[in-house]
Amino acid sequence: MTVMFPGLRDSHEAQRTFRALLNALAHPGRPQTLPRPERMPEGYPASIIGLLSLLDATVTVGFPTVLADLEQWLVFHTGTSVAPIQRADFIYVPQGYDRPPLASLRQGALDAPETSATLMLEIPSFSAGNALELTGPGIQAREIIRPVLDCGLLSEWQRQSGLFPRGVDIFLLCGTDVIGLPRSTAIREA
Repeated sequence: MTVMFPGLRDSHEAQRTFRALLNALAHPGRPQTLPRPERMPEGYPASIIGLLSLLDATVTVGFPTVLADLEQWLVFHTGTSVAPIQRADFIYVPQGYDRPPLASLRQGALDAPETSATLMLEIPSFSAGNALELTGPGIQAREIIRPVLDCGLLSEWQRQSGLFPRGVDIFLLCGTDVIGLPRSTAIREA
């Protein structure tokens, strides 16, 4: 028998979570704090509460490997469907799993850029990586961040920038914090 842990406590928690995710995209590079869920599947970080706010029966979620407990929990609480990462609306990559190449994810279309994928990438730290400079909408002059990222992400991001308005949006997740990287953000080494 599988024990199904609770999802979001109430609509206020859902609103706080959604607001933090929106603020993360509106202010790229500025960490936002997500509410901490009471209980969740063992072995997954608190930031998966973001998935509870973003997923519903109209969208799909993909994972780099089978994560049966998490998949069952999300399907039960949100009504979402699990899809291959190449076709998923949201892709969740827990820390320790290989990130799919950005080019393998849905990029949207010129007349429908909103059909692109959103990558939710769990990382070990927001402060122990190489310095990156962010510029673009939502950033007054520039924002410097130091997330621990895999070596290929920056070059893939820079290649993706030529596709705008198409491209993938990213949420970097660490503990209960989130940093948004909308596709309109330019990133380079600082």
